[in-house]
Amino acid sequence: MKSLNTLVILTSVISTSVFAGAYVENREAYNLASDQMEFMLRVGYNSDMGAGIMLTNTYTLQRDDELKHGYNEIEGWYPLFKPTDKLTIQPGGLINDKSIGSG
Repeated sequence: MKSLNTLVILTSVISTSVFAGAYVENREAYNLASDQMEFMLRVGYNSDMGAGIMLTNTYTLQRDDELKHGYNEIEGWYPLFKPTDKLTIQPGGLINDKSIGSG
């Protein structure tokens, strides 16, 4: 039982985005003001050196069970330099195909 508790704590604390490799994320949200459900599919890749890219695609479910495309996003980041062990200057960019995205 102790090893199971340790495993649960470790998996909830450690984020997979810290490590290099590909990941897939699926998320849903409900907006009470517009009475819409939003579904998001996100795929990304983080490299060993800290650079990464993330692609997002969203859909909204309207009131009459009508599925509509929300927006697409491409986000990327690259570490320029690391002045200290705890500070990395890492600029990024975000491109949306519509104005309703996060950019």
